[in-house]
Amino acid sequence: MEVSTNHRVNIILGPPGTGKTTALLNVVDRALEAGTPPERIAFLAFTRKAASEAIERAMTRFGFEEDRLPYFRTMHSLAFKELGLRRDEVMTTNHYKKLGRAMGISFRGVYDEVTHIPTGDSLGDKCARVDALSRMGMRDLEKQFEILNIDDLNFHAVQQYQKALKLYKQELGLFDFTDMLEKYEGTLPVDICIFDEAQDLSSLQYKMGIKLSKSAKKIYIAGDDDQAIFGWAGADVSKFLSLKGNKIVLPRSYRIPKSVHFLASSVLFRIKNRYSKNWKPKLDRGSVEWVAHEQEVKLEGEWLLLARSKYLLVRLKQVARQQGRAYLMFGKNSLDSDVTKAIISWESLRKGKTLTPSEAKNIINFLPAKCVLSKRKAYGITDIGLPEESLKQDWMQILKSIPPDEREYIRSCLRNGEKLNEKPKIVISTIHQVKGGEADNVMILTDISAKSWQNMHQDEELRVWYVALTRTKNKLFLVRPNSLKYFEF
Repeated sequence: MEVSTNHRVNIILGPPGTGKTTALLNVVDRALEAGTPPERIAFLAFTRKAASEAIERAMTRFGFEEDRLPYFRTMHSLAFKELGLRRDEVMTTNHYKKLGRAMGISFRGVYDEVTHIPTGDSLGDKCARVDALSRMGMRDLEKQFEILNIDDLNFHAVQQYQKALKLYKQELGLFDFTDMLEKYEGTLPVDICIFDEAQDLSSLQYKMGIKLSKSAKKIYIAGDDDQAIFGWAGADVSKFLSLKGNKIVLPRSYRIPKSVHFLASSVLFRIKNRYSKNWKPKLDRGSVEWVAHEQEVKLEGEWLLLARSKYLLVRLKQVARQQGRAYLMFGKNSLDSDVTKAIISWESLRKGKTLTPSEAKNIINFLPAKCVLSKRKAYGITDIGLPEESLKQDWMQILKSIPPDEREYIRSCLRNGEKLNEKPKIVISTIHQVKGGEADNVMILTDISAKSWQNMHQDEELRVWYVALTRTKNKLFLVRPNSLKYFEF
């Protein structure tokens, strides 16, 4: 579907799989074809992945160098660049830990990589979360404290943290991620300004977006209020719902089969505050199947294994390991370990290759008898302390210190044809982490935490499950609950 260019402000409503980002990139294509210089186009994405996709497409199709696309960025990246900041001027985990030691409180310094909101469970992290969200939401600190209602946290501690943080940053000349958005006041010298995933923007980001796009002749704002699931990180879907402009609904999903569309719609209609949108699924029927236990599902091909909360992921991890399947979890390959590196290095030796120093170290860490490597650029079989005849043996006989459970898991993966150095076809994730993703097959645990259970009928919780259901391109498996707390379909 081609987006109209007759209006200054165009709001593109993109249900799951309807090609929202593609529609925006088509806007970029038409502008470039019409002679708009790439330096006069801004593409502001919610994630680095989306910004990179836009850059890659423009570079590939039109042969641009990346420096000709200075405004294809996330908002944080744009503010960082335009403020002229250096990396050593940005608060890091170590800075927060030093601040915590000075205050006598602990910091884990764990941040969500997309929103930059603190997610740790220490006292310092909780204080930082209240502070960051109050600023992102442009709310009074005490009001934000009351909204979050965090266990074991008092308001005095949050106030003290906020004062200490300000002083610490002033003394060292540092910025945190929220500072970047607050301090950048510029207007972009562009003709076209595009905002992707706008339903996930905070009040502060909306304020910044208004300033950025002030001089633009055309503004394109894309999103889907039904997929607004980052309220916990300061996103304000009400801002998206109140936008004024030419509204366009992308009419057909290229991902969602009919059976999944039917179930997802039953969740969708329970959401009270939303845009009404008419869109059609793809022609394939697909399938929705309920199973009593996750072990019943055979994991072959491409999968997303999803749960509402992190603590439930261990069940999905166990399924993949028991079936001998490699997987990605929290961005880490289950086969990308010291063990698999040792196996790969050993197989290189058996093929007559020499090893680099790091490859040699991979092996000797798992040999029963350790040897001290002499300094050289390449290592053969005898250089790591093994006789020539050992080349006839496989890794299971040589690398004897591998833990038995890890040994069996890797053997099972290899029997199933999994490659040690390839990206797995299975992703294990929370629903929030997988937003924007898709797979041929999806399995979802229906158990939920006590907090999610309390909020089950609220709009944002309903949106979370709508997002989960709409990740599949073919088959959907729903696992019946093991507890009394579960999401009711």
